[in-house]
Amino acid sequence: MKLSEKYLRPAVFMTTGLFAIFAILYFIPVNIPHKIAFPLIVLSVASFWMVPYQIVLAMLFSAAGDYMGSCGNFMFQLGFFAAAHLCFILYFYSRFKEKILEKARKSSIMKGFIFLVVICITALIYFCITVIVPMVPEQGAKAAVITYIVIISLMFSGSLVQRSTLYALGGTLFVFSDFILAWNKFVEPIEAERYLIMIPYYLGQWLLFVRSTNYRIHTDLRIKRF
Repeated sequence: MKLSEKYLRPAVFMTTGLFAIFAILYFIPVNIPHKIAFPLIVLSVASFWMVPYQIVLAMLFSAAGDYMGSCGNFMFQLGFFAAAHLCFILYFYSRFKEKILEKARKSSIMKGFIFLVVICITALIYFCITVIVPMVPEQGAKAAVITYIVIISLMFSGSLVQRSTLYALGGTLFVFSDFILAWNKFVEPIEAERYLIMIPYYLGQWLLFVRSTNYRIHTDLRIKRF
């Protein structure tokens, strides 16, 4: 059951506040088991009343992925996040079909942008498969990583073609976070990797969540879009 417009704004602000508190808690050196998953648990619970079902599932799978990561189970972590991205893809596809597709057919600028997105995503997949995947130690893990690269790239492309700055920024931060994580894990250590991974990840998830609600900022404050 979704919240009425009357209660949506305070609910979004309350959720954001709790999310921020738990995100900050993650970076405080206090030994609390599985605290990495707390921010996404907040978004998962709140999502039941504020966002479409695909985003609800994406938040739940993301929280499960964080939990598995805190347990050191990389393959389950990868699997849950792949499931989350599939939910994002389903949402982005349905939204694109409903709100963007007809405009894209009539706009040469939109067609050119989509073509550019396809080129960039293809280059990203090629780079990750040729540079990162060879460094993955096990064959089974390599296949899983390749599958994940393709899935998150499709999610990324979906976020970019929504004609929404927040969706595009959320998807970009998510991909950046995972790229840093993969590089640090398989290629070479990165200094301050904890902050480079988790700050973009948390911010990206929050942006995707907030943009999926019916809460909208004032029109005059929005960044111009094509």
